[in-house]
Amino acid sequence: MGYLFFYAAILIILGIVLYLGLRAISAGLDARNKNKNDGTLDQNRQDDYIFESKEDAENNKILEKLKDKNLSPDDLKKMYDEIQKKK
Repeated sequence: MGYLFFYAAILIILGIVLYLGLRAISAGLDARNKNKNDGTLDQNRQDDYIFESKEDAENNKILEKLKDKNLSPDDLKKMYDEIQKKK
């Protein structure tokens, strides 16, 4: 009779662990699917192994435009000061 109680306790503990683990995994998959459906997952991913945020991509585009204008160091300093004042 003692063995039956012992095995039942093991099965109950195993069931609880499996339930909690599967619940956490399903919550993670739901969150991933939500991001995938919203499009934020694809917007933030450059490729499978390199992660670059959307904001970084926009900043790089602005930086490239500024490089094309061949601004002097004084002009860049003025622009930097103006940005700092806005913050």
